[in-house]
Amino acid sequence: SGFYELNKIMEIARSRLPNNSWLQGRLRSNMNINNSCNAYWNGSINFYREGNGCGNTGEIAAIFDHEWGHGMDRYDVTSGIADPSGEGIADLYSALRLNDSCIGRGFYLSRKCSGCISCTGVRDIDYMKKSGSPFTHSNAKSSCGSSVHCIGVVYSEAVWDLYKRHLQSPPYNYDDNTAMEIVTRMTYIGAGNVANWFSLNGTPGSSGCFSNSGYHAYLAADDDDGNLNNGTPHMNAIFTAFNEHQIACPTSYDVKDSGCPNNPNSPPIVIQVISSDAQVTLTWASVNNAVKYEVLRTEGVHQCAQGKVLLGEVSASDQLTWTDTGLQNGREYYYIIVPKGQSDSCYGPSSSCIAAIPSEGPYLMSCPNDSVVFNLKYTTSPNTRQCTIEASSGWSGTVNFACSTSGTFSGVSCTVPSSIYLSGNSALLDLTIAAGTSATEGDGTVTLTATGGGYSTIFSTDVLAGNYGIAQMASYSNGSPMCATYGASCDSGTLLDGRGTRGPEENQPNTRDGVDCDGDSGTYHSDESLDRLVVRSLNGDDMIEGTTVEIEATVWAWSTGSSDTLDLYYSNSNDMSNPNWQHIVSKTPSGGGQQIITAQYQLPEGLNHVIRGNFRYSGSRSYCSRGSWDDADDLAFVVRPLALDTDSPTGSPTASPSESRVPSSEPSLHPSLTPSTSPSRQRSALPSTKPSSQPSSSPSSSPTFPTASPSVSPSDYPSKSVEPSSNPSSLPTLKPSTPPSFLPSLIPSLAPSLKPSAPPTLYPTLSPSNKPSASPSSSTLPTLYPTRSPTKTPVKLCGSKGYYCVVNSDCCRNKCDRKKNKCK
Repeated sequence: SGFYELNKIMEIARSRLPNNSWLQGRLRSNMNINNSCNAYWNGSINFYREGNGCGNTGEIAAIFDHEWGHGMDRYDVTSGIADPSGEGIADLYSALRLNDSCIGRGFYLSRKCSGCISCTGVRDIDYMKKSGSPFTHSNAKSSCGSSVHCIGVVYSEAVWDLYKRHLQSPPYNYDDNTAMEIVTRMTYIGAGNVANWFSLNGTPGSSGCFSNSGYHAYLAADDDDGNLNNGTPHMNAIFTAFNEHQIACPTSYDVKDSGCPNNPNSPPIVIQVISSDAQVTLTWASVNNAVKYEVLRTEGVHQCAQGKVLLGEVSASDQLTWTDTGLQNGREYYYIIVPKGQSDSCYGPSSSCIAAIPSEGPYLMSCPNDSVVFNLKYTTSPNTRQCTIEASSGWSGTVNFACSTSGTFSGVSCTVPSSIYLSGNSALLDLTIAAGTSATEGDGTVTLTATGGGYSTIFSTDVLAGNYGIAQMASYSNGSPMCATYGASCDSGTLLDGRGTRGPEENQPNTRDGVDCDGDSGTYHSDESLDRLVVRSLNGDDMIEGTTVEIEATVWAWSTGSSDTLDLYYSNSNDMSNPNWQHIVSKTPSGGGQQIITAQYQLPEGLNHVIRGNFRYSGSRSYCSRGSWDDADDLAFVVRPLALDTDSPTGSPTASPSESRVPSSEPSLHPSLTPSTSPSRQRSALPSTKPSSQPSSSPSSSPTFPTASPSVSPSDYPSKSVEPSSNPSSLPTLKPSTPPSFLPSLIPSLAPSLKPSAPPTLYPTLSPSNKPSASPSSSTLPTLYPTRSPTKTPVKLCGSKGYYCVVNSDCCRNKCDRKKNKCK
């Protein structure tokens, strides 16, 4: 990630430049900017998304390091971005960190950079992986124009050549790790003093002859005694690298290597690595002529073949050991030891790469840490988990084990092998936890103790013992999802996903009474749907009549969700095909898209229960609102009797009429509605587009029904108070063409208004739906919710002769005059 990589390169830089104040501060990085094929530095660093054939620059380590390099260039000794281009030094910081000349590998998704053999980054600073010839000052003058990226390649190639070719060739013959350390040191020290890497308008071959050029800065960084006239330890290599690119200065100094007589000539041998709690201790043998030793560390898949943190130096006269602290247990780290001669510029060959994993002792014990749960209502099986015991850095010995339990329960035990012998390897250990037949409810812990090699460590895991119900998944039965066996919960799963034909919803309409309350307007998972219902106990035990349960409803809300409402109802009618609906609560989702709404209610007496969710757009609360975007679904379930003696849910208790605990005197709210007699849903009575206006206000409370409805007799309503417009049996087969005056505030699906569109940036896939506005204030939000143009009324064919249909259901042989709502 960007966080990791940027902190890693800053850690490397701080180890080289401990007094640089910029490196002590925070750096802001902005990811996923809505653009592509670039990244940039402007005081912070900024990365673009994937697109137009380019990868996400906020996912490419080399680009993190490159953009950070601009900041390092800006805040080094000579403040400001160096001339004639700061791109080369940013490339070098990146290349030395990752040991890769391909800058931004993965930037191009399907091609290579211009002239590159294998690099998919923005450029390659190794000329052998391009043309095979150095890119020189003359090349830059003739082909770069004002391109700073092109100009920067001249000196970035020179420094990369110094590292990869000249220092690893005779007479030096350094290994890669030592050569990288030499050039990394020169770069962090030398580049900070560069104001101008070379004179772009100067003469190729001598354009590095001014005092603060890149060539002179690298000589000064390599110098051992403050006198460049007598040479430096690696002057020949530096001159050759810069001169091949025509940016050295042949006349400034006699080119000669000097300053490192009797250099260390053999690599240190690491004789012991001890990994312990959050630290690693290295011990190595002395090397002839070494005055001191550098200790360097890195991490990651490239092991030692990448930039390293300079941990410190150890004098040859001191004990040759180093303890690296503050590490993460279980993470692998890599180390090299580099011997040094009489000055900081005098290097011997580095040690081999040493890997170490810190742990809490000579061995590392790890076990799955998820809690163990025993359901004492049923026969329980022992829980066996495998722990891994891993020796650290080749340790050998016997590890002894013991386990114990503690807590408020009883009858819970644990067993473990008494010992394991490790010989520099790892082994698996079975920890078995069991609850006996006499176990009691409670919670506690099981503790595993390992002892060996003068070290002891423990592992603990939580254990819960209780009487818990079994979660039940519903299956479709008698009109809706149903759980026929009682348990801790009943879950509809995916059976309710969608709305009517939108999805489509499986087994629609999913109502116990068979009445279709679902509208068919809009788009699946853009407009409203009730996708899932779950009912569960609060304590994890079986749902029992008379106890409180929780309903969890998963809905898909339109736009911001503020216009939608979920009405929750329950029924414990013994006849599940004729539910006795009681309102629980109505809630508005907290946002758009998929939302979860929860509510609690107390289970009434009785074993057979149904809950209903009616998810509606606008309108008044109802258990069957029948709006064009509304969705009503049921979930049926049985519960455990209060006085049930058995602990095993092997049967499916179903109350007979004589067992019903519903008072016989309670009137039915749905007396005449059965699957065989329910009125058919007349789709033609519902508008296919949303009306265009909305009443100025909604009633502050549910209005009282008049004693008679235009098409429903008073006897169709129960004598007790009911939900307005919520009884499907009361809905006429065809809605009156002129609704009575009280209907506009009760049935907003008939109220003409435009629903504001959803914000494009939040819900870009929403199609125009022109729903009626949920409230008059919605028209005051044009800048946040730009209103989409109303869709045309769909033209539908009447019969088979090509007639056209208008809104009032008349069929026209010719086209419709929609303004006058009649045939032309």
